Amino acid sequence: MSLTRRVFLQRVAQIGGYSAAFSAMHALGLTPASGASPLPELAADFGKGKKVVILGAGIAGLTSALELMKAGFECTILEARDRPGGRSWSVRDGSTVEFIDGTKQACSWSDGGYLNAGPARIPSIHTHLLDYCQKLGVPLEVEVNFSRSALMQSPKINGGKPVLERQVVHDTRGYIAELLSKAVNKHALDEDLTAAEQAQMLEFLAGFGDLDDGKYTGTSRAGYVSNRGAGPHKSTLNKPLALKELLAADFSKGEFYEEQIDWQATMFQPVGGMDRIPYGFAKALPEGMIQYSSPVTEIKTASNGVTVAYTQGGATKTVSGDFCICTMPIPVLAKTKNNFSAATQAAFSGMPMTALYKVAWESPRFWETENRIYGGISFLKDAVDLVWYPSAKMFAPTGVLVAGFNSEREDVGGLGMGGTNTFKPTAFGALPTMEAKFAASRQAVETLHPGKGQLLTKPIYIQWSNIPYSIGCFANNHLKSSDPAYAQLEAAEGRTYFAGDHLSHLVGWQEGAVLSAHHAIERIAAGMKG
Repeated sequence: MSLTRRVFLQRVAQIGGYSAAFSAMHALGLTPASGASPLPELAADFGKGKKVVILGAGIAGLTSALELMKAGFECTILEARDRPGGRSWSVRDGSTVEFIDGTKQACSWSDGGYLNAGPARIPSIHTHLLDYCQKLGVPLEVEVNFSRSALMQSPKINGGKPVLERQVVHDTRGYIAELLSKAVNKHALDEDLTAAEQAQMLEFLAGFGDLDDGKYTGTSRAGYVSNRGAGPHKSTLNKPLALKELLAADFSKGEFYEEQIDWQATMFQPVGGMDRIPYGFAKALPEGMIQYSSPVTEIKTASNGVTVAYTQGGATKTVSGDFCICTMPIPVLAKTKNNFSAATQAAFSGMPMTALYKVAWESPRFWETENRIYGGISFLKDAVDLVWYPSAKMFAPTGVLVAGFNSEREDVGGLGMGGTNTFKPTAFGALPTMEAKFAASRQAVETLHPGKGQLLTKPIYIQWSNIPYSIGCFANNHLKSSDPAYAQLEAAEGRTYFAGDHLSHLVGWQEGAVLSAHHAIERIAAGMKG
């Protein structure tokens, strides 16, 4: 009996999991081709006799080392932390979260629970990172990024009680379809549509909004008050939410969440935590190539090489190379002694960093057992505006619930290089103590799930602006005021090339870090070729 490709892939997945199925799909040409990468094809001896010093063992630094090693370069990675990954960091039982101010939090979560403190999801279009996961043997699983079983809450709708995301989405869609149908029937679009096109539009809108004779009166898509059953039982649809309340509540962030190109409804995550990716890279590199607990103290670059000073075990050491790829966060570079040009030094503070935070708790999985929410994000209008349910270890006794993930400040007047960026705290950022932030986080869960806030235990608070060797999460390089700094750091300083997600148009994503590493290698290779 011959197998269809679908059945074949299903059986491969059953036997070998996602990685095996992904490999099979790759071989069959069923996965999307990777987007354009600047990584050049280099002979295995291209870099023979050349040494590269890589500053930082985050995704950009690790990618650089792996690809340069394949091309024959000798590499040394200096990493300030005692682990690889940088912001690709998973907090779990035994982890310590230490802030610059000396505050420490010890994690003691059970059942293998973890928090991806930095990146937590991989969309299907980040093909270079997915390819590295496959090559490095990092198993992946589905991350449910958006679920219409999750909740939305605002004091301006439904008396302040949470409503299902599916109801918000489909009631909004129904009303929009009804209004546009009325516009067509009142000949408001006669100049834009022919009579035939108007008929086609009305037919489309009837399906789009599930209209009844041009009116929206409710839909099964929005869910049921009384669910479908057996025997004489009759189901009852949810009563449509009022249009004026939907407009006042303004759930646009949640309604459009999955429409963002990088925030797909279903994405991927490494089994066991995002740090499985940097550990996969580290395992593929020769032992000793990464020098951990080795913070850089000075960078001297020249037209013929680079020398880097660092501390290790209380002693000051130096390492020299023909080239340097510097992936250190720019706020850290701004505090590191160097001989870079004044323009480059100004660029280190020319792209303001986001003060991103996350708060996570261990809890019984009430969202699964009572609300039947399996992954996804609920949204609310408060200081903490979202609650993110775990996609890992579904149906386990406990889980790690993220109650709060956003920035603690917003830019209200960035000036970029040579100026001062003006910020104001968000409602959450204005809270004066960690205890107050935990209280706001707990309250968000209580608002969405009355009576359940008391079940939350063992909180962990991540504030990237207060994390040593990061001093921020990612650079706001999309601001117009950031353009000069971005352009400046694109240029090499002697034999030093800068890389990191801040030098990509996928800022904040590991894919951006990968592509920036490829770009740094491209520039090094071009220089060597003359």
